[in-house]
Amino acid sequence: GGMPLGALSREAHEVIALGMNRVGGKSNSGEGGEDSLRFKPIMDVDADGHSASFPHLNGLKNGDSAASATKQIASGRFGVTPEYLTSAKQLEIKLAQGAKPGEGSQLPGPK
Repeated sequence: GGMPLGALSREAHEVIALGMNRVGGKSNSGEGGEDSLRFKPIMDVDADGHSASFPHLNGLKNGDSAASATKQIASGRFGVTPEYLTSAKQLEIKLAQGAKPGEGSQLPGPK
């Protein structure tokens, strides 16, 4: 399962993706999509491990990836673009909200 951007901060999403990519695992974007900057390897890292593209992250290496390998798709909404889809190693298609039926995770009044 994934946690969407908003449930976790941008920094948390990117650090989880970096760590999982370094060890050969797969992080999940959640249904919130990703900034397209994350789709390409980080190649502007200085000797101190800082990147102008990702100034809020430390300890980076050239070639690191902040992209989630698994991209979650929720009914074609939430930042799903062709670029987002083609940057995935794996797709997770979300068909229902389970305990939260309704449009956009909003609970209907009777629930």
